[in-house]
Amino acid sequence: MLLSPGLTNDLIEIVSKNFKTDEINEIGTLIFKNYDTNRLAGANPHVSLSPRKSSKILISHCEEQKKLPQLIELIVELDDGIIAGRHVNIDGIENLLHKMATEGLVYDFERKKLMNKRTDISEMINWGSLKDGKIYNVTVMSIDIVGNSSKVQRYGIKKMEKVYFMLWQFLKSRLKEYNGRMWSWAGDGGISAFTFKEHIVRGVLCGLEIQRLMPIFNLKIKSIIQEDIRLRVAIDTGKIRFFNNTGRIVSEVINYAAHLEKKGTEAGKISISRTVRDSLPEEILELFVPAGVFEERDYFSAPYELDRLEFTPPISGQTYSRNLA
Repeated sequence: MLLSPGLTNDLIEIVSKNFKTDEINEIGTLIFKNYDTNRLAGANPHVSLSPRKSSKILISHCEEQKKLPQLIELIVELDDGIIAGRHVNIDGIENLLHKMATEGLVYDFERKKLMNKRTDISEMINWGSLKDGKIYNVTVMSIDIVGNSSKVQRYGIKKMEKVYFMLWQFLKSRLKEYNGRMWSWAGDGGISAFTFKEHIVRGVLCGLEIQRLMPIFNLKIKSIIQEDIRLRVAIDTGKIRFFNNTGRIVSEVINYAAHLEKKGTEAGKISISRTVRDSLPEEILELFVPAGVFEERDYFSAPYELDRLEFTPPISGQTYSRNLA
């Protein structure tokens, strides 16, 4: 197995930044009998090589000996483990695994094996890289249909189930655009999550886009029900202990987002916690104004109903459009 040049450089960086030279040599001995970095480098045994050079030598040797999968598997398992008597948390390992998964190389945490899988990682609840029981920085978005019970009474459960399915498909497409995942879904609402680089900004942009696109969604369901679906959206961010069985995840971040959405957010609007607000760039920040205090924390909201404005499609993806009028 060969990695792309970009992934190879990422792997070199991760090993060199997270392990000392003697630890890199010890990792080598766990894969090869009598492994010696200095010997492979043609250097005097008493010369101290830098972690980066040692990392490049180890990875190059693993590539030549077709042992790169074993090296990656070993590094993944060393995360939150012990090497040379030192406890290590490997910074950047999830980003590497996520990038690898986009190229069809997925680490199976149950088998502890790197697998070639032609899998759409947008379907993977852990992005193909999060480890059961480990704590991550995650942005959580709670979404819910306003007045769902009354709609079920008016139109019946069969029609509403069709609407739920169409809403799920719509939300799924928006989440995929922003690399989010739906962690739970109850038909009329659910909890979605974002992690990795700029997860807070991506989560907020996703929420804004969902609300702004609701007029188009409502046009699509007119043949099923004769009124608009309106959503409430609330977002919080913080550290969460991840489990693939997301029903096991217990988090104040999720609780706050869900409570804020149900009790502090108006139809068609988005509410965000101060933690989220303080991490936003100025051009997005200006969309939100103070809305009060909820559960002893300041929160902020867009001062208008996003789904009721004259509709102008926002720019999708990572680019933010300020033309919301």
